[in-house]
Amino acid sequence: MSIATLTWYLSNKYLLTRGLSHSTKQEVEWLHAFDIHCNAFFPLFLMLYVVQYMLLPILLTSSFLPRVLSNALYAVSFSYYFYITFVGFLELPILGKQEYFLYPVGLIVVCFVLSIIFPFNATIWTLSTYFPVRAL
Repeated sequence: MSIATLTWYLSNKYLLTRGLSHSTKQEVEWLHAFDIHCNAFFPLFLMLYVVQYMLLPILLTSSFLPRVLSNALYAVSFSYYFYITFVGFLELPILGKQEYFLYPVGLIVVCFVLSIIFPFNATIWTLSTYFPVRAL
């Protein structure tokens, strides 16, 4: 809900186009921003919770190919989330400059390349965050 609130606030604050001087003030409803967030989150959920779970035996190995596959899964999931958010807000004629919702994809690509250069496996990191190993 916080992401939906953030996109709602940013779209109302910075992306509204100025209408005619005699028109009523229009703004994005919070429920519409929440609907866009839910539509964008569902594919991310499927990829990062269902597909990743099925691929865990492969993704948890420490070789190069599973690391690339794991990081690509995360990069594609989050990029697709931002793309669906962009498309959802693109449908609103009262907004302009919706391409700002695609800017995080560039950061995701940079992080993906850096995660390949420096050995980082997003699946192992996420699982170690959720399930820390505790010393007895």
